[in-house]
Amino acid sequence: MNEVYPVIRYLIVCEVVQTDPENPRRVTLVGLISAIRSLEQPPFPLLYREICVFLQMTSCRGPADARVEIQHADSGQVVFRTKTRTIHLGNDPLEVVGIAFRIRNCLFHVGGLYLVQFWYNDQMISQEPILLR
Repeated sequence: MNEVYPVIRYLIVCEVVQTDPENPRRVTLVGLISAIRSLEQPPFPLLYREICVFLQMTSCRGPADARVEIQHADSGQVVFRTKTRTIHLGNDPLEVVGIAFRIRNCLFHVGGLYLVQFWYNDQMISQEPILLR
């Protein structure tokens, strides 16, 4: 049987994801990240204290195991992997579901292109690039 994957509307890398306590569907993303410039001397390795990844998806069907990985594009080396967690997405494929992952103390050894990837039941289904200089 072929697995049905959700449709990813957004995968956004940012500094902070804030959820309204009175309305959890109201989400504010602070400090969108598409590139990181090291101000250290030497610039690498660079320890980035916190990155958040926000996903909004639809066509969800039931619970799934999910994680986020950050991979160096040239070498394929995974520099960070969140713990796999079971996310409860409901069974209404028309529902729009948002989830957030917090990444702390991510060590980037070299500059270059990195891919922030969303893994759903051990299948990578979405990714966004970030550039480190």
